[in-house]
Amino acid sequence: MKLHINIESHGGLLLVTASGDVEFDGALKLFKQACDTAEEKGTNKILVNTFAVNGELSVYERYQIGVEIAAYVKQRQLNSRLAIVGKPPTMDGFGVRVAQNRDLVTNAFSSQQEALNWLDSWPS
Repeated sequence: MKLHINIESHGGLLLVTASGDVEFDGALKLFKQACDTAEEKGTNKILVNTFAVNGELSVYERYQIGVEIAAYVKQRQLNSRLAIVGKPPTMDGFGVRVAQNRDLVTNAFSSQQEALNWLDSWPS
């Protein structure tokens, strides 16, 4: 089973729900598609829910996703706020820290409500 995503727009928030088995190419595509869709919808707040995702990426793959997504957002000059919720081992926050170190406004959370609260603290 591959990684599947569902994208919904809720006012000024883009909710991306992922399910299935994590793999590098699918995860990278998910984040790029989320950023592109947010730009199309005119929102800068993105919540990615990975609770229904199984598996684990290598440390190097998580590093690469953080680097590539930060570069993608910068290259496209997006003003994205990216909150990611999930559970170990699928989501441990390492890729988020890598992206933060490259100036992407992002954070990892263990609950959707925490992520929503963080996103609400940013202006639209």
